[in-house]
Amino acid sequence: MNRYLLIALAVCAVAILFGWQYIGRQSDQLSTAETTIGTLGDTITTLEAAAQSRRNTQKLLATLDTEHTKAMTDAKAVTNQLRADVASGARRLSIKATCPAATVRTTAGAARVVDAEARADIDPATAERVVAITTDGDEAIRALNGLQDYVNRVCLKGN
Repeated sequence: MNRYLLIALAVCAVAILFGWQYIGRQSDQLSTAETTIGTLGDTITTLEAAAQSRRNTQKLLATLDTEHTKAMTDAKAVTNQLRADVASGARRLSIKATCPAATVRTTAGAARVVDAEARADIDPATAERVVAITTDGDEAIRALNGLQDYVNRVCLKGN
């Protein structure tokens, strides 16, 4: 009977040893799983923050686009009206010119030139080219302003 009791105790000891090792492995796996879950939680938080930042940037870009598109549209309407007015003759482009207006004789016999400030009209074809050149320059300035707004409000926002 002692022999059976010793065999039963040995079997119990072996079972307890295997059980202990199994519990140890399960504990290690649980610890690894907890670490993984924590890492995944941090990753999810980071991804959510990045997605929110992307949405904010898209809203900002849409606002910038709307602002600058409106400015370009308004300026184009003004330019088109100016071109139409120049073409119809309702507006004339002129340049400042200084010309001898008249030669007047004085009693002493010496001639004197009276300079009067005058304006010289530009012919319509040249006026159209001047309007086109100034329009191109204005559009370039508006485009540069839009780019500067983009850099300042989007690119440098994070700094």
